[in-house]
Amino acid sequence: MVDPKTADQALQQYIRPQSFPIAIRMLKPGEPIPERAKRPARDFKKLSMNCQVIDMARRYGWMIALTREDHICSLGITALGFDKPTHLYNSGTLCEGMYTETADAGQRSEAAVDKFGYGEYYCLLVCPLDRATFEPHLVVVYANPAQVMRLTQAALWKRGGKLASSFGGRISCSETIVTTMKTEEPQVILPCSGDRIFGQTQDHEMAFTIPWPKMEEIIEGLEGTHKGGIRYPITQFMEYEAKMPPKYMEVNKLWEVQAGKSQYTPRDHVVAAYKRTFTDRVPVYPIVASFAGCLDGLSIEEYCTDPQKAIKAQLNYFERYQPDVVLAYNDLAKEAEAVGCGVKYSDYVVPSIATHVLQDDKGKLAKLSIPDPKSAGRLPAFLEMCEGLMAAKLPTATGAVLVGPWTIAMLMRNPEMLLLDTFEDPAFIHELMRFATDYCKVFGDEALKTKIGLSFSEPTASISLISPDNYREFIAPYHKELVDYFKAKKAGLTTHICGTTYPIYEDLIQAGFTTLSIDLDQQSDPKLHVDQLTRLKEVAKKRVVVIGNVDATLFERATKEEIEAEVRRCVESAARDSAFILSTSCEIPPRSKPEVVGWFLEAARDYGRYDRLMG
Repeated sequence: MVDPKTADQALQQYIRPQSFPIAIRMLKPGEPIPERAKRPARDFKKLSMNCQVIDMARRYGWMIALTREDHICSLGITALGFDKPTHLYNSGTLCEGMYTETADAGQRSEAAVDKFGYGEYYCLLVCPLDRATFEPHLVVVYANPAQVMRLTQAALWKRGGKLASSFGGRISCSETIVTTMKTEEPQVILPCSGDRIFGQTQDHEMAFTIPWPKMEEIIEGLEGTHKGGIRYPITQFMEYEAKMPPKYMEVNKLWEVQAGKSQYTPRDHVVAAYKRTFTDRVPVYPIVASFAGCLDGLSIEEYCTDPQKAIKAQLNYFERYQPDVVLAYNDLAKEAEAVGCGVKYSDYVVPSIATHVLQDDKGKLAKLSIPDPKSAGRLPAFLEMCEGLMAAKLPTATGAVLVGPWTIAMLMRNPEMLLLDTFEDPAFIHELMRFATDYCKVFGDEALKTKIGLSFSEPTASISLISPDNYREFIAPYHKELVDYFKAKKAGLTTHICGTTYPIYEDLIQAGFTTLSIDLDQQSDPKLHVDQLTRLKEVAKKRVVVIGNVDATLFERATKEEIEAEVRRCVESAARDSAFILSTSCEIPPRSKPEVVGWFLEAARDYGRYDRLMG
């Protein structure tokens, strides 16, 4: 038979409990109390209870003997048979209102508590297992759930199956001592409220009891399961590849790219800007529409009216220059044309409006209906272009350039007349903006079905044309409505505004645009000129992604040095903290020089390297 010290050593080796395993013996009448055992009433001058002395023994290492004369807990006294159950106990009133709703339920709870017969034992003797000078009736180990699990596994090593334990949530000293001794089976113990309050058992602790005759079997089970690989502390599976935070993985990707083991796609550069992080360089693209057609030998009208030729032209443009963004973009007249405006084409400049549908009679607005994007004018052709570019699965970010509500309104009415309306008929402007905003939603919905990114261009919302107050009164509410509408569809919006915009930067940010594409400041007085890119980065503080603003007019005439200087200006102004995409101040002219476009992208990939910029 195993001795207490050997048993304790096995528990310490395989279970490692935080407090001493406790040997418990119930002394029968006439059985002497060891001389060195402490007596609460005599030695502490205080009465105690079952859970309290067990906790003292397991934390202090004391041997304690608890008799009726040392005891204060009527429930514990009754459970151990140190006194007779009273009618108060049997009535269920000790449970009523605390543990059970009624006295009848309380009677059932009290009856379920295992008890020794009155006078069967007279003393509870406890002490740390390795210091026991007596043969225990049982051993109790207070432990965490994982340690209790290990003891349960050890108990089933030879027999298999399951252990059966029952829980009442109160008088757990009965389950620990009486139930274990009566069943002669190990028990999983859920410490009760009293054990936690007076025995100061902690929230993370449970207990496990072992009848002494089963101790050797438990030790054998601990050894056997340990050899089988079931251990405490619980072994952790470590042969896995961790999923690190995305920013950590970006460093690994950069190292792989630098070592030539991997490469970034154009889309990777753009995504990094939206995540406010970095690849190896600044994302870059020129704003390209008809230039792609001209590069392919098309007239501007062919590019803007034949979607299949436009798709081919944009794909050829991508293959030649490898920009990080490709646009489904023909011109900004298509929406106004579909509602009744006339369009004129040129061999050198982008299409423009020849006749304005509301110029002579703004009353016509009441008779107009929103064009059907699937059938009206060139709208179906534009959607075809979106579908074709998305079907090509380019490794780029791909966006569609639609026209925003204010510019649609301007083109429908005539810009000069609409500016007069801001003084003479503001109510009409709001009616027209309501129409144009709903139009943008309908057309945007159809474009979004292709899964392309959305940009609503607003060249005429420029403070070069209108005042900041005009923007706030006539445009901002509709911009916010449009942004919120597509945000609900999980689509962020980009907007591009020509000319001077810095007085409304905060308004544009508050409208909720994901991305702002800006032009150069076009104030005529050089003394009032503002570096709009630097100003926007200062105002935005990474709340939006900023796109801009290499002078687009240079692409017809610039030298390589001039382009490089513009690229350096933009990179040095805005690239250090990400949330920036290097681009042009506006659409590059259709007849831009192909070599200038190449110089622009080369300079961006050189001066835009983050190691160079921040090294």
